Amino acid sequence: MRSMSADTPTDRETDVTYDVTSPGEARGLCVVIMGPKASGKSWVADVLDRCCAVHHVDPDSVILGLLARGHSPDPVTGWLMPVEAALDQALSLYDRISTEATGAWDSDWQLLRDLASRGVVVRTIWVEAPLGLTLSRLAERSAHKVPTTPEEAAWYFTEATQKARRATFDLVLDGSGVLDEASLVAEVLPLLRPDQR
Repeated sequence: MRSMSADTPTDRETDVTYDVTSPGEARGLCVVIMGPKASGKSWVADVLDRCCAVHHVDPDSVILGLLARGHSPDPVTGWLMPVEAALDQALSLYDRISTEATGAWDSDWQLLRDLASRGVVVRTIWVEAPLGLTLSRLAERSAHKVPTTPEEAAWYFTEATQKARRATFDLVLDGSGVLDEASLVAEVLPLLRPDQR
């Protein structure tokens, strides 16, 4: 596992232990792809889905569906409960899934703990990219995602990167566009074995 910094974790919200079960007891494997808005998380998820048979559960699709039906996020946990329900449903159908989170919210880190406590093997990938690049990608984005203003994106960036510095990830990727699919697959494949630590 790689840490974002050499600092000792001080925030209990980001001090996460991922593997809580032996491989024989695991309910499945979930790759949680974290990073600021427009850092490249969806590209990573797409490659994992197409090349590694890791079914993707897009939280934006879950949230947009709820918003369309007039739902609002919980004032404390945000969209955590419906996203977890979608992940549980996917885990009943697939052995390996992925999802995305910015890491800006405490509920993003709670998701990691909740999955692990239910016997899911959790692998974490941090995707980093410079703020200017993420803002430019957001301005050009045509994908159907939860709407985000540049000001909100800058807040997400600051919060997520600060919390990530106190966390440990299984893999840290450069999301600025230098990584190709083959290299990504080569780096991720070892993480997809439930017994790999």
